[in-house]
Parts: sequence; structure tokens; C-alpha cells
Amino acid sequence: MITTIGFSQNKIEKLQEQLKESKNEEISLKILDTLTKVMIRSNHPKQRAYLDRLIALAKKQNNYDLAASKTRFIAQSHIYGRQPDSAIYVVEEMLQNKEKFTTKKSEAHLLLKRAAAYFNKEMLEKASKDYDTSAELFLATGDSIYAADARFYGGQVYTNLKDFLTSINRYEEAYKLYDLLGDGVYASYVLSDLSNLYGKNKFYDKAISERKKTLKGFFKGKNYSGVSTVHVQLGNDYFSKKEFEIGKKHIDSAQYYTDSINHKVNKARLKMYVGLANVKYYLNKNELAKAKECLNTAEQQIALTDAPEYYNSDLLLHKARYYKKSGEYTKAREVLKKVVLKKGKISDEDLYVRAENDLAELYAKELNYKEAYKHYTKYIEAKESIENDIKTNTFLYYQSAFETERKDNEIYKKQSEIKLLEKDKEIEKNKRRFLWTLLIAILLLSIFISFYIWKKGKQKRVALSFKIEKSKKELEEFTKQLIEKSKTQETLTKELENLKEKIGEQESVEQLQDLTAIKILTNDDWYTFKEKFKTVYPNFFASIKNKGFELTKSEERLIAMEKLYLDTNEIASMLAISNDSVTRSRSRLRKKLNAPKGESILKYLEVS
Repeated sequence: MITTIGFSQNKIEKLQEQLKESKNEEISLKILDTLTKVMIRSNHPKQRAYLDRLIALAKKQNNYDLAASKTRFIAQSHIYGRQPDSAIYVVEEMLQNKEKFTTKKSEAHLLLKRAAAYFNKEMLEKASKDYDTSAELFLATGDSIYAADARFYGGQVYTNLKDFLTSINRYEEAYKLYDLLGDGVYASYVLSDLSNLYGKNKFYDKAISERKKTLKGFFKGKNYSGVSTVHVQLGNDYFSKKEFEIGKKHIDSAQYYTDSINHKVNKARLKMYVGLANVKYYLNKNELAKAKECLNTAEQQIALTDAPEYYNSDLLLHKARYYKKSGEYTKAREVLKKVVLKKGKISDEDLYVRAENDLAELYAKELNYKEAYKHYTKYIEAKESIENDIKTNTFLYYQSAFETERKDNEIYKKQSEIKLLEKDKEIEKNKRRFLWTLLIAILLLSIFISFYIWKKGKQKRVALSFKIEKSKKELEEFTKQLIEKSKTQETLTKELENLKEKIGEQESVEQLQDLTAIKILTNDDWYTFKEKFKTVYPNFFASIKNKGFELTKSEERLIAMEKLYLDTNEIASMLAISNDSVTRSRSRLRKKLNAPKGESILKYLEVS
């Protein structure tokens, strides 16, 4: 690799010198043509400047085919740089000169790049039109390899547009072209996407069977990107069949083979898919910590892909599922709203359906039945649409298959299956009517029960409010009595201090010292005080304990005084201790709770 880079650099420098010395524009154009080819192969940082120079000179010499050929590389660099609008701009600017092209391939190459840019912007109708037109132009000029590419990418677009038969047609045509060209790698990619179509239409066993065939082809060609992709797809197919442990083995295999991928963008995309599949697995297992870790990995990898916005919807849905599982309903709701807003833009409509269903469940948990009903209605409508599409696609698929020789011996069997599908359709229709009736009845009953609970609750809240107010007044009165009692004790203590100087006998002094050491809050006082305090603030001590803070009796007394907003002097008086003792007790409590300096201990406890 180092030798190749050195060789390219030497060649580039020689060509640059020749270009400086050249006085003839035709020779300069030939040198620029060779120079840009070498720069593109070596990904030289100055390739854009020389490409622009070549295009300007080619236009000047009326060589618009060469200008178009180089423009596609500029468009490609914009696409890789996540600037699809810039790619579209340079292509359309060159297409203004298409009457001056001498070969249809020039227009075809430009349309192929513009289609890719449209696909990145999720402008699928325009992308499909450009892919179809470019494929036809390539076929007309006998350029089968690019025609195959256009059909392959077109199949992906039509899949996202839910045009089932057209997408199959495009994939089959691409497969034939790749097979004729002997390109087994891309032929395997086509089979892989066909398997995805089967999976989306719930033909899971057929999808799994086709994927395993594809896997063999990728292994044979040592295409580890393809191997990893198929393992992820197999894992998701087994997840859809609720066979999670088999699916997890395939996801682990996909993770293993991503390490052998050299292409950074492909590697990031596959690591993202592996991460999302693992999120699905761990959420099913209720292992939230592991699910969160995989979610972060997937989000990091999406940022490294070539189309982060395209892949973001799947990430958002997995993120919402994680928030929902972890009880963070507000975050889950906000994320799901972002997915819902992408309706009509996201490639997999099933993501939108699941988002509406999850939103309905979240609102129902919060007793917001109006919003729950609105989103449940949208979920039912979208789900019915998808199910109808699947049934229609199944019908069309078998009907189309009847027209080929490969399915002649299965015509009777498939006709029976079509009749069964029609019956299922009617049964589903009747079932939906029943479910709607049941849902409306449940909603009406829920509204009645909610109103009854609210009315009873209101009566209880009024009674409890009177009781709390009464208890609060009693606590305030009791606190005042304790403060007065403390002041009396303080006066007595001062008098006893004066007596110490007059009394000489040691025994009498010790008796006086014992007397002054009596605390203002006896056990009985504390019990009475605490019970009255708990009446006003019933959940105060329990809330502190539930947050993991274990307080001693003296610490409980101090924090109760804080709750009553007593100052240091008042607390010292009530507890029969000095102001310094109160300050030290408060400092020790702050260290024990790890409360920040300058912040109220009480406030810190309540918000922790």
C-alpha cells in the first residue's frame, strides 16, 4: 500500500510539472484527464481543484462528454460528504448541456448520481425515475454493469415505495445482468435484498432459506461485509419468529465479521445494525443496562455512515422502546413524536406503525385517553394498510408466479392459498368491527370510572386538607411551647452558673452540673413532637429513607428543625446545646449526605 501511494504521488508530481510546462490546451486537457484519474484513485486532497479545472477546459474545447464524466466524481464526493443538495446542483448544472453530449452514457452516469442524491434525501419518487431512465440509457449503449447497478438500486427504491411487483422485477433483472457478467458478489447482494422483501411480507421461512444461500456466496468470495449483513438480517428474521436465542447467535456472528471489513462507511453501517439488533434482544430480556450500551454504540456508528438521517428513524424507535422500558415516559413520548413526524419519508412504514402504537400505550398509562385514542386510531389505520399491502403483495406475487413456467405445478395450491387469503380478509374485517365496538365500550367505561375516582378523590382531598391544617396549627403551638420552655431552661442555666462561684463544695457543684446538662427535648417530648410533625409532613422521613439516606435520631431532630425553618439560635435553644454545636452538627450532616457547599441541606435532600 505504501509503495502504491508513493508511486501515485510521484506520478502526480510529474503530471503537475508537465501541466505547468504545457502551452497547448488540447495537451493540457489530456494531462488533466490522466492526472485526475490518478488523483481519484489515490483520493488526493487536491482532486476537486483539478477536476474543476478540467471541466472548464473541456467545456471550452466543446468536449462535454469528458466534462460530464468528471462531474459525476464531484457529485459522488458530495454524496460521500453528506451534501446531497450540492450533488444534485452540480449534476443539474451539467445536464443543461445534455444536447451537446455525443453518447447517452454521459447523461446516464449523471442521472445515476442524481438518483443516489435523491435517495439520500428520501425523495424516492424522483430517485426511482432517475434510476429507471439511467438503466434504459445504459442498456441502449450496451453498458450492462452500470445498467445492473441502476436496476439494483432501483429495486431498493421501489421496495421503500412499497411497489412490491416492480421492486421484484428490478431485482430479478439486476440479478440476471450480474450473473451474465459473472459478478457473484453483487448477485448475492441482490438475493439478499430479495430476501428482505420476503421478510417484510412475513415470508420468514422463505427469507431465511434464501439468506442462507446468499451467505454461502459471500463466504465463497470472502466478502465479510456481505456475510455480516446477512447474519444481521437472519438475526432479525428469527427475532420476528420469537426465536430470540437463535437470532442472537447470528447477531454475534455479524459482530465478529465486522472486524474484517476495511470500508469505514460499510463498517459503521453494519456496526449500527448490530447495535440496534442487540438493543432489541436485550430489551426483550429486560437487561436495560446492556440495551443502553448497545443503543449508544448504534448512535455513534450512525454518525459515521453516509446517510445518518436515513437510518435515524430506526434508532429513534429503539431509543423510545428503551425509555419506555426504563420508565422515562416523557423522553419516550418526545422521541416517538419525531418518528411519527417522518410519516411518508421513512423507508420502513412499520417503524411509523410501531411508533403510533407505543404512543397510544404511553398516553393510556398516563390516563390521557383522548390522546391514546387518537394515536391508537392512527395505529389501527396504518396497521390495516400494511396488512392489506402484505395480503395484496402475497396475492400479486403468487398471481405473477403463475405466469412463469417455474410455478406451473403449483398453480392449484397457490389458487387455494389466494382464496384463503380472501377469506382471511373478510374474517379480519369482521374482527376489526368487533374490536372497534369493544374499544369504544372500554373507553366509555374508563371515562365513567375515572370520573367516579376523581369525584371521590376530591372529597378525600378536601377532608385531608382540613385535617392537615388543624395538625399544622397544633404543631406550631407545640413548637412555641418548646421554645418558651427552652428559654426558661436557658435562664435557669445562667443562674446556676452564677451559683457555681458561691458554692465551694465539690459535691454540690457536680449536682448543679448534672442539672444543667438536662436536654430540652426528652424522649417523650421528641415522640410527641415527631408524631405531630409527621401529621403535617407525612412522607418527610420516609422520603429521605427511600432515597437511601440513613439518619440518626439526633440528625432527624436537626433536619426536622430545618424543615420548620428555625434559625441556629432557636435550634440551639430547643435542643439545649450551643450555637457552635448546632453548626458542627449541621456540618457533619452535610458531609455525611455529600451535599454541596452553599446549598440548603433540606433542599438537597428533597431534590436528590
